Amino acid sequence: MGLDMYLMGLDNGAECELGYWRKHPDLHGYICREFAGGVDECQRIPLTKDNMQVILAATRAGDLETTTGFFFGESRPEDAEHTIAIFEKALKWKAEDPFVREVVYQASW
Repeated sequence: MGLDMYLMGLDNGAECELGYWRKHPDLHGYICREFAGGVDECQRIPLTKDNMQVILAATRAGDLETTTGFFFGESRPEDAEHTIAIFEKALKWKAEDPFVREVVYQASW
């Protein structure tokens, strides 16, 4: 049990995994607060190119606030590098067909 987090790509109905995190609650809390109005119900949260750039900037600056939750674990310093790589990959993937491709974030626990 614990916090599992996915960044998924949608392309004409086909779904692919762009990234995965295991227990990075600070990123999870940031995405829920900034892009889902604070709602945290394991829902899919669509992310635009601009949203992903904001997440990258916050990650690089170390601006992800501490988030806690039941079985969420704790974010670690090495999570930043992993997160940056995932969102850079997602931005490139979306740029290949920006009018069709969508990116969504979803967590489960």
